[in-house]
Amino acid sequence: MLAEVLGHGHGVDDTRLAKIREFLAPIFQALPKNRESRISPQVMRYSVQRYFSQNGWVVKGFEPYASASNISEATDSSQILQSKLPDYIRTALEEKFAHSGFSLEDVVVTVAAVERLTFDEVTRSIEQAFKLNSRATTDRLDLKSFSDVLGSYFIVDLLEGTSNEFSQHAQDKEVIRELYPHWDTTFEFMMDLIQSEEFVKMPRRNPFTANDEYNFGDAIRVGQRISEEFGSWSNHECQEIKDSLVKMDVHRTGRVKLSQFYGRSEDGGWQFREASEYLRQLGALDESSTLQGAQVIIPNYISGMSNCVSSAPYYSICCLNECDRVFQHLEAVIPASTASTVDIIRAVESMPDTYSLEATNVSVSLRLKLEEVAAVHGGKVPIHGRLFAQWLHFVFPVDCPYPHLTGTVKPVIPTKFEEALGEDATTASDEEVQQYLSSDAARVLPSPDAGAGMWNLHERILDHSTPSDLNPVHQVRNNVLQTLASLGLLAGLFNVIFKQLLPRVLCFSVSTGKCKPEEYDV
Repeated sequence: MLAEVLGHGHGVDDTRLAKIREFLAPIFQALPKNRESRISPQVMRYSVQRYFSQNGWVVKGFEPYASASNISEATDSSQILQSKLPDYIRTALEEKFAHSGFSLEDVVVTVAAVERLTFDEVTRSIEQAFKLNSRATTDRLDLKSFSDVLGSYFIVDLLEGTSNEFSQHAQDKEVIRELYPHWDTTFEFMMDLIQSEEFVKMPRRNPFTANDEYNFGDAIRVGQRISEEFGSWSNHECQEIKDSLVKMDVHRTGRVKLSQFYGRSEDGGWQFREASEYLRQLGALDESSTLQGAQVIIPNYISGMSNCVSSAPYYSICCLNECDRVFQHLEAVIPASTASTVDIIRAVESMPDTYSLEATNVSVSLRLKLEEVAAVHGGKVPIHGRLFAQWLHFVFPVDCPYPHLTGTVKPVIPTKFEEALGEDATTASDEEVQQYLSSDAARVLPSPDAGAGMWNLHERILDHSTPSDLNPVHQVRNNVLQTLASLGLLAGLFNVIFKQLLPRVLCFSVSTGKCKPEEYDV
């Protein structure tokens, strides 16, 4: 069925689809489902978000805190295609699948569509990088010129450089180490990908061309790999930040006093200078204790939008959420949407240690808290509910973010925050830093009970029901009609999406690079 929907030449090969399906299958197995063993639109959004989270991607329209988007804000189809396509895909699919829900293959299709579109955006950014280096997309480049183009792509697409002004881009290149201190190691990462691409090209290389020549198609392939792999590769930077905060967390509560946080920036650190209001909006601030004062929640800060890079229209690349590994383990051991406290504790204590995540023995107090959660639900704990996520935060306080109540936080990247509140609004002023450094709370020793005041029994679970659950008499007839409608929608959707992509996909796959320059009207 999937092949019929996508058709040939859709730009997503079977290997890629198999990879998506392999990752989603255990998640899908453990998710709550309707009577037809399908998942609701809300659960679908969660599963797609989890898929992209593995590479540190936060896709617009599938953010952890995102609400349903109103695509009617777009005044015409071109506006939708340019700035809201992932939302458009999501809401369009949801409208048609809302009655009976999504199968695993339906979710695979959704991920493939969004992923392909994000990779197509790479094509546009690579074209811009060629222009910024005064190169035509038909040019053949030596290694130096090729690395210059990819360096421009990195700055424009991932590091929020100015994309359309030659002089500004030249300045961005000159001061790139000030804008991004990890540039040298990042450039090495890029060069490793170039060498890897060179190795892959060897069997199909034209023996009559120079070995160190690169074309537009080569840049597209390397650019796609950069966007896909950069999040995982750069996570070592996130780990360094995390290690610095964990050293200050003497009681392993997952919290650091805001005064200590700012104190590190006073010692010459270029991080740890976010304004308290921005930290609050990120959901990275614990203000539950008057005595302890404001405290930074380590996993919320690490995985927060302040540590994201990328100015791509469809996604940001952020630090990996280490709690995803916890959920992956639990979903493998407990392939169900609910579980008993005994099974959960056994699964948690069987977790293998990883580089960034340590297994733990569940204390008596935490066992009692899990019993509280089970009591709310009559004995079984929903694995994907807010209360269970809250419990995991206290079990793995430096790895699992604290789940705030709906509507209390609204994470955004720094540039969006500053667009609303002014330049440098994300950065704490010297006066604000001194205020916290000299506060009464700064003189109080850290507490082993830090964060305890944030525990509450406000639940939020994924709504897994669909309208088909309420009308079982007509279930068979609806299944048939829904399948036909779904196939029609997906066929039409992918026809629109890939009608323009196919010529470029075929063009870029040709190693000669002799392609007719195109005007992009998306």
